[in-house]
Amino acid sequence: MTEETVVSALWSRSGLIEDVFVNLESVEEIIAHEAVIIPLQLWPQISRELLRSHNIRIGVRVEAGEALDTLLDDLKFIEILVLDFPAFNDGRSFSKAARLRSHYGFSGEIRASGAVHIDQIGAMLRAGFDTLQISDARALRRLLAGELHDTGLYYQPVAGGIHGAEQGLAGYSWRRRQGF
Repeated sequence: MTEETVVSALWSRSGLIEDVFVNLESVEEIIAHEAVIIPLQLWPQISRELLRSHNIRIGVRVEAGEALDTLLDDLKFIEILVLDFPAFNDGRSFSKAARLRSHYGFSGEIRASGAVHIDQIGAMLRAGFDTLQISDARALRRLLAGELHDTGLYYQPVAGGIHGAEQGLAGYSWRRRQGF
């Protein structure tokens, strides 16, 4: 079985979109750009005044093993959080996205990157992801063909999903579905 890859495409519920953010690895490059994504370890070095005075849109890339603690007091400054999926079987970023939405009220964009596979996209959307950085050709092909399928039955209510919000509904969500 051969693995197909594409360079990278940014997908949202409305289809493919342009990525206006530039990924940077150092603080020195920030003022040369209008919209940047930096690694989490650089966040403490960023001056909030610099961001305001230069009107820079900022995002932070968080690896699966990194904690969100250093960001929580500054979420109002961050426009996008990029959460990494290092492998298909590593779901730590699902939990981070759900906590960012439900516990911390983050209303900015949450983007999935890394091992984003078609089988997980419904769960990613339900967990709170807005955009997906797709590098798997098969997943991209199926998304572009409109082959995004929801499981239809859930045992955990969440803030959103493919078909809209479930948050605030009482009881077991699978019991709320017709036929049960």
